[in-house]
Amino acid sequence: MPNLPDELSVLFTGEPVFDIVSDQAPFAFTPEWLAETRARVTELVERPGLGLVGTGPGHSYLRPDAPQLVNVFYWAFRSLLPTAAILAGTAAPLYRILISRYLLKPTELDPALDSWRQTSMKFQLPLVLLPRSERERQNEVLAGARASLDLLAGIPPLEPRRTLMTAMLDRVLGDTGLLAAHQTLARGPLTKLWAEKFTSDDVVAAFPSLSGNPVDLLVAGVERLQAAYQRISTATPESDRPFAEELADLVRQVGRPDLPAGMSFTVLGPAGTAEVQKALENATGKHDPADWRRRRLAWLTRAVEAGAVYEAREWLAATSQVGAVLTGLPDGPKASEELDLTPGFVRALRALYTARPRVVATLASPSEAVAPDDQQEPGAEGDPIAELNALLGLGPVKTRVHELVAEAKLAKARAEAGLRLPKPMGHLVFSGNPGTGKTTVARLLAEVYRDLGMLSSGHLVEVGRADLVGQYIGQTAPKVIEVVERALGGVLFIDEAYSLAGGSGRDFGHEALATLIQLMETHRDDLVVVMAGYPAEMYRLVESNPGIASRIRSFVNFPDYLDTELHQMFLQSVEQAGFEIAPDASEALLAALRKVPRTRGFGNARTIRTLLERIATQQAVRLAAEEDPTHEQVRELVLADVTGVANTSLLDLRSHANPQAELAQMIGLTEVKATVERLASEAKADVLRAKAGMPPAERSRHMVFVGNPGTGKTTVARLLAAIYRDLGLLGVGQLVETAGVDLVGDAYGRSAPRVRRIVEQALGGVLFIDEAYSLAEQDDLGKEAITALIKLMEEHRDDLVVVLAGYTEPMEMLFELNPGLRSRVPTTVEFEDYSVLELQEIFRSQATAGGFVLADGVLDRVAELLEPLLAEEEFGNGRDVRNLFEATVAQQAVRIVGLPDPSIDQVRELIPADLPTEWQTKKAPAPIGFRI
Repeated sequence: MPNLPDELSVLFTGEPVFDIVSDQAPFAFTPEWLAETRARVTELVERPGLGLVGTGPGHSYLRPDAPQLVNVFYWAFRSLLPTAAILAGTAAPLYRILISRYLLKPTELDPALDSWRQTSMKFQLPLVLLPRSERERQNEVLAGARASLDLLAGIPPLEPRRTLMTAMLDRVLGDTGLLAAHQTLARGPLTKLWAEKFTSDDVVAAFPSLSGNPVDLLVAGVERLQAAYQRISTATPESDRPFAEELADLVRQVGRPDLPAGMSFTVLGPAGTAEVQKALENATGKHDPADWRRRRLAWLTRAVEAGAVYEAREWLAATSQVGAVLTGLPDGPKASEELDLTPGFVRALRALYTARPRVVATLASPSEAVAPDDQQEPGAEGDPIAELNALLGLGPVKTRVHELVAEAKLAKARAEAGLRLPKPMGHLVFSGNPGTGKTTVARLLAEVYRDLGMLSSGHLVEVGRADLVGQYIGQTAPKVIEVVERALGGVLFIDEAYSLAGGSGRDFGHEALATLIQLMETHRDDLVVVMAGYPAEMYRLVESNPGIASRIRSFVNFPDYLDTELHQMFLQSVEQAGFEIAPDASEALLAALRKVPRTRGFGNARTIRTLLERIATQQAVRLAAEEDPTHEQVRELVLADVTGVANTSLLDLRSHANPQAELAQMIGLTEVKATVERLASEAKADVLRAKAGMPPAERSRHMVFVGNPGTGKTTVARLLAAIYRDLGLLGVGQLVETAGVDLVGDAYGRSAPRVRRIVEQALGGVLFIDEAYSLAEQDDLGKEAITALIKLMEEHRDDLVVVLAGYTEPMEMLFELNPGLRSRVPTTVEFEDYSVLELQEIFRSQATAGGFVLADGVLDRVAELLEPLLAEEEFGNGRDVRNLFEATVAQQAVRIVGLPDPSIDQVRELIPADLPTEWQTKKAPAPIGFRI
């Protein structure tokens, strides 16, 4: 068997390496190169010019005090990455690592050897566009982008595209017409202009997605795929299998029964098109995506064994590119989970070859190479045990992990002494609330076992129920097998593992458990399975399943963090984000934390992360009133930023006095109250049945709120969250508000992470998605968000309620386009418009709450102003009443300050003359505030 080429063996030595998977070598660099390049980036971005990014849109990944040029550098780097390519290596996100100090979430080298990511699905301009009010400074952005490209010289995987991009940008800088276009055009028309101006063969070959036509990218991808396939077939003959069959399999793998529109003669020619179509027609039986992945990985492994490792890498890259285009046609490219071959390929390489010690030329001479026996032992820099000990809190957890490690070390010593005993790893249960560090500890334990030789790779694979359970007969076992194969050599972390046993007889979770138990035994020498979830549920799972109980070595309980630990965690997060917090603000936060109960579903570290994000947003709202805030103001979090957010985000976690009574006191909403009462009764009955030992009802609590603005949808959602919390159906009972458009990313592959992040904030409570119908208006980006949302609604159905809100007709359209979403939200609550009498009562209620007294005739005047608006589409119901009340109070202020010596009664009284002479919905001021 041939040795792995030196330039590829670096992928498994843990050295810093940036790899664009292809037939080209990765880029290995030294810590000195990284430090020097970071220093050069800092020098570039902190030169005077564009100022700070602040808190505006488009750069939410950066700290508010980061220079604007950081954003310019980031996108200049991203523009050099091929479309739909695979990035791998410990420095796969090099474009983030180089600017880590400016990120809200710093990015460093990833020790996981099989980590990877996919690049953007479209061509990226090498620049950012300033707001139109600042476009006269766009030339400074172009100059910054040009300087960024110079700084990136010398990175081999980027160099060919960097050279071409530099030439294109030089042409822009030297052409007054093109410069003017960059000061006026939006991104879409500007990209189109680039496609029209830069048409040379070398540019088209290097940037096939520049045209915006996915067929151009498909042509380039198919050419790469065919060339790689033919070279691999020469090394590993597969019964002379024609390329048409290979391509037909790929078409089926992404879920298409035949050739999509756009993939015809332009790509394949008449004969090639006919061959692929014939191969598709001749295919028999249902296509099995998991089986395709297994067969392709086995084929790639044979190619690597035959010495065609670079050809295998090129095939992998071309498959990613072609598969993305096929998935998206007739629209733009779209990532496909069915083509996830990279981790398996990396593991195959690692299993086939032993990485030879290698020294990067810029780091040391050959005589300074480190022999295998001289490599660092656990305890040196990067030691997972040291990282574990540095974690906040978790005293009992650390003790148990140290015991497990001691057992593993003793087993290693016994093996070296010639004793033949089974490895003492065993499978584990991690129980505890969210945010208590279960995933982090699982990752560290995997690395410890790897360092001790108990596991071959020490990577972590994290999955949930949806990753293991199929929808139909015959789908579940292959999914479990594939997940286990990905985890071999490391730790398989199954979150909410109890959900596998919680279904009815029709549920395939039991099949997943049975398959998993068998594989846990088969691979016990090179796999650790960690089942995680809430304590009570995990104990019930183990006690009810002897197969699991016999294979679980230990229970590790993760306690909730103490108030002081959460406070320290918050202060560390503040420092890492670049903020400073005033002492009184810090004390106020600690006081708020001490009032929060540790109920089921309490988010711990997750709550702290969410809290800091909300406090930062509150600071942004406060500073928006400042004309030109200083750097010190941008960095400082003050008491006003903390108290408002802490009161809503933390103190609301305490028991609500009586949410049902508060609902009953709301004005109007007769049918809504009846529906909520029915839902509460069903929930109470479910609790009573569970106590009686009856099986749980199969019930989805997600729902739809339809109605016009201002009819109380958000308020009712908040009360419903509290009701469900009091019944023990939700762990926390918080309300997280968002909008449909907030779930959609700005590029393919970014919507799903955004949806997951927002859902995680809502776990234990209610996620209220306003204007949810807007998801249907976002093309494939919206579809990606909906798909991710459906998956998470199913995964977290026991501790999350999703409320989709919006106008009646658009919501119906959303469900017509997405029937899978409809099946998960069986309950629709209709919010009727308020009557005139109810609007008058709302006005009276707001006046009373504000300490005002209404003179005779005021409510009659309210009716006169609002009744003509009831039929208008824009009428805001309670929102309009609030705005009218605020306008009335403002007018009263003008009147009473003109009185010589107003009495207390005069100050409190509102009279008919205080109301506006006329009122229209469009005159109502916009609501003030911000949405999370």
